[in-house]
Amino acid sequence: MNGDQPATAWVVQVIACPECDASIAFSRDATPKIDSCGFECYSLECKECKAKLAGIIDPNEAELLLSKLEN
Repeated sequence: MNGDQPATAWVVQVIACPECDASIAFSRDATPKIDSCGFECYSLECKECKAKLAGIIDPNEAELLLSKLEN
């Protein structure tokens, strides 16, 4: 055993809410929802300001792009 984490383990990231800048813990799903363009899709809610958030991950970039949904 080499002590490495399995390839399926997702790392928890701390991201900022685009509305209030509060910290949000985020980790990718092992079986994510994929849209018709190949992006992973996520829905989140900020616990501080209660903003509804939508995020996508570009398969080429592997970075979460987050935006606030209109109420």
